[in-house]
Amino acid sequence: MVNGLVACKIKRRELILSFDFLEKQIMVYNDNKTGGEVVKLGGYAHSNGVTFFCDVLKIRGIKSKREINYKIDWILPKGWLRRLEGKFFLNGLLVMYYQWRVINNKFKALFVGLISLLLLEDFFNIVILDKILPLHIGRRWIALGIIFAVLINSKKIIRTLQYHGAEHKVINCYIKYGYLDKYLVQKSSRFNKRCGSNLGLIMLILYGIAWALNLYSLTLIFFIFLISIQIMKKVATKKSKWDKYINVLQWITVLEPKEEDIDLAINAFHKLQQAYDLYKKQIST
Repeated sequence: MVNGLVACKIKRRELILSFDFLEKQIMVYNDNKTGGEVVKLGGYAHSNGVTFFCDVLKIRGIKSKREINYKIDWILPKGWLRRLEGKFFLNGLLVMYYQWRVINNKFKALFVGLISLLLLEDFFNIVILDKILPLHIGRRWIALGIIFAVLINSKKIIRTLQYHGAEHKVINCYIKYGYLDKYLVQKSSRFNKRCGSNLGLIMLILYGIAWALNLYSLTLIFFIFLISIQIMKKVATKKSKWDKYINVLQWITVLEPKEEDIDLAINAFHKLQQAYDLYKKQIST
């Protein structure tokens, strides 16, 4: 099903992988049934494909017109950061690292811009948002602007949510069976308790409590994020009758994928497996 991983070598902390193909996503831990090795897995969906990542690398499957290309990057964190794995609360920094390495540059630029504005307001008392969005602009106009932006980008948004479903199905299938089969992937659930949507829901609840108490600062948001990660990890490891409520946002953020979306996601995941296997062989020799 996968063809093309033809070269792999490690040099100066870089993994160089070549592919001979031009053909055709808040952390998951999988106990591989064939090898017994615990591997960190994650995914990230975008409007033109899916990204899967493990401890050391990520592979992005990108659909461009009729072609599907796969791009691989090395994401192994520094030693001091890897040592935070399993450390209560501090392991949230490792989650932040992986999420930063996986998201695309547009979201990175947006995130940096927002954080910069908040830093200027919190620490230097320089308010820019009020100048950009004057108070005389009514909430109705702001709401209409948001609705208009969503409508203009509705096709991309829907495709992203469908790829999100494909990403979840692939990971859920691999967790349950230890391998991927198209039929099993299609039958797998599109919901996953470790989804970033659930993390966002927990953050909204905690931030709502802080807002009700008239508490607000960039530092508080940072700690709410770290606390939310710990809560999500606890929730994700336990099955309960409340699971359908925990995944409530995923009814909106995760849609049933098309068959072509599942094909892309399966191929991308297989290439991640290939690359990881070659990496393990290289470091063991």
